[in-house]
Amino acid sequence: MLEARLRTIAPGDRMTVEEFFEVAPEDRKAELIDGVIVIPSLAHDPHENVQGFIFSVLRIYANSRDIGIVRGSRTALKLGIEYHAYEPDILFVSRERSDIVKEEGVFGAPDLVIEILSRGTKTLDRGLKRWVYAAAGVAELWLIDPDGEKRSRFYQRPSATAELVEVKFVEGVLHSTTVPGFFLRVEWFWTPSGELPNELDVLRALGVI
Repeated sequence: MLEARLRTIAPGDRMTVEEFFEVAPEDRKAELIDGVIVIPSLAHDPHENVQGFIFSVLRIYANSRDIGIVRGSRTALKLGIEYHAYEPDILFVSRERSDIVKEEGVFGAPDLVIEILSRGTKTLDRGLKRWVYAAAGVAELWLIDPDGEKRSRFYQRPSATAELVEVKFVEGVLHSTTVPGFFLRVEWFWTPSGELPNELDVLRALGVI
């Protein structure tokens, strides 16, 4: 279906968000970036390990407190920005805004978007996609690079009407502004051994167990 639809698009034309939702493949990740369908290359172990770790911890945390919905990398976003529809690695929508989560995807800006950077995606994630997320109203954005804290970027809105601003870890800790009580520690991601901690230990630190 995707290939057939692409053959009907003349060179130079851009696909709309509505057209993308009609033809987006179900068996692989795809995003609409400035009217062009982009299918990322297969993720490598570091990306998958970090994505799986954060997804597991955040989802259990949110469910344990009944504060919102966590979705993974196969959930499409209709952000309200023309020619753009993304499938972020992880997203969080607060319970109060859960009506934007539909069977077909998320129709509106999530409270929190998390992208795990890779060699093939980091330029888009840090550039155009970051701008689109900000313009759409995403309140908190984490761009996590498995290769190091200094290559990662974290953005929050000081208030509902403020712009996204970059924030840093303070004494090794970053507190979320959209997931009540949730935080990250530097040592959970970037250690000399390169090993991620046990999810149960992290959930214990977060007060879940």
